[in-house]
Amino acid sequence: MMDLRVPSGWFFTVLGLILVGMGVFAPETRADLTEANVNLYAGAAMLVFGIFMLLLARRASASKS
Repeated sequence: MMDLRVPSGWFFTVLGLILVGMGVFAPETRADLTEANVNLYAGAAMLVFGIFMLLLARRASASKS
């Protein structure tokens, strides 16, 4: 059975990379209600979470072998 941490980790990693890219290369595309670069901050958090999930999945599969 496939570990759910793998697809969710890839999902958050890819989505985080997209948002970080948008925050870095197109910072003017932000919500009008704030001056903060929400794409950059949310993308960085998603990227860290996704990598963490992938590391947990790798550690779990390594311990089974």
